[in-house]
Amino acid sequence: MSSKRPAFAGVLLMAAAVLAAAQEAPVQEAPKSAEPLFVRWTLYPTASLSRYDYNNDLDQFEVRVYVELRRGSQEGAAVTDAAVTSLGARLEFHEDHYEKRIVLPKDARPAQIDLEIAVKGRPVLKERQPLPDWLVLDEPRPAVYETGKDLGVHWRFDSFEGPVDVMAYDFKTGKEFLRRTNEAGTSVVIPAASLPADTIVRVYVIQSWLYKRYLDGRTYARGSEINVIPWSQVFFRTRGPARGGRP
Repeated sequence: MSSKRPAFAGVLLMAAAVLAAAQEAPVQEAPKSAEPLFVRWTLYPTASLSRYDYNNDLDQFEVRVYVELRRGSQEGAAVTDAAVTSLGARLEFHEDHYEKRIVLPKDARPAQIDLEIAVKGRPVLKERQPLPDWLVLDEPRPAVYETGKDLGVHWRFDSFEGPVDVMAYDFKTGKEFLRRTNEAGTSVVIPAASLPADTIVRVYVIQSWLYKRYLDGRTYARGSEINVIPWSQVFFRTRGPARGGRP
């Protein structure tokens, strides 16, 4: 019997080793970092001399904010339940993006715009973007213009000049009668023959080139960006030239 004791002792040692291994804490996997977000933040500094008619919302400045959020990449699923705020206003979700028109107090245009994005289960994203420029129409002003003569369109930049696209159309019919792209300088002329009579006309100018800044860091998916596109608009009325009667 003494020859069987070493074998029995070996079995006991193996059993003890298995029991000790079973009592060790399981190996925990390292926590996975949150997948990056694709963010496209677009700002439209907007100067409206009037809106929809010549006597409505005069000299209104606003910033139109659009934010697209997607999981993982530009092709990922849209994030629909984020809390997105800018200048203290909460953006609303529409189809596949968030947006908000933020009307500014008179003579209080901000030098920069903030953005805050809160998505459940991940740190809040915060960004600030300076507004590099404002584009403002000077003429025509909101008024009633008599047709039959040329009408000048003039604009200015707050900081430095750049090319613009200029468009004008009959607001009642939607028919466009002026389109200029990459227009240098600060003025164009609407020919008398082109200006429709007895209607509402919308003229707007928008910067041909946009300001762009890419967002980097682990929290942002490749291609995340900020775009700033200033523009300005005016609505005015027209009437046909006065016709004198016979003496």
